[in-house]
Amino acid sequence: MKVVKIILWIVAILLVAIVGWLYYIGFFSTLKVTEKAVGPYTLVYEDYTGPYSNTGPVVQAVFDRLAKDGIKPIDGFGIYLDDPSKVKASQLRSQVGCVLADKDLKAFKKVAKKYKVLKLAKMMGITTEFPIKNNLSYMIGPMKAYPAIMKYMTEKKIANEQIGTCLEYYDMAGMKITFVFQLKGKH
Repeated sequence: MKVVKIILWIVAILLVAIVGWLYYIGFFSTLKVTEKAVGPYTLVYEDYTGPYSNTGPVVQAVFDRLAKDGIKPIDGFGIYLDDPSKVKASQLRSQVGCVLADKDLKAFKKVAKKYKVLKLAKMMGITTEFPIKNNLSYMIGPMKAYPAIMKYMTEKKIANEQIGTCLEYYDMAGMKITFVFQLKGKH
């Protein structure tokens, strides 16, 4: 009987620890979805085709290449071009890389020809944010953010045709991921 009690206490402590950890990383958080202006952004990127969950090493490769050229951006991004519910994972297209800060633009001009660059103008978007606590945040964030944005679009009667670029902005200073669905025709 004593052994059963000890096992139950261990299981209870483990469950409390797991629930506490999931709470800490934002698993139980309710996301606030808003419409707001974002950008402009200067993006240095690589094209990637394959599962969106495998884009991390591509982002890191862009960071590493820029660092070799003396540019040290802080923030990353991903533009996701296909709907994973409609396109095979192996065929999903994205553009992923780094966001250049204004302070880096002058130095970047010297090496810009070696890179793919995209300038996103200021745009209105449907946005939500998710905290970055650890590497799991990059998996849990989309699991929480996209359903919240879809619910908002349904409630506001925003059609898929009104949506443009789907952007994830990895704000390392603010330790958050901002999810943005561009609203076409709104600036």
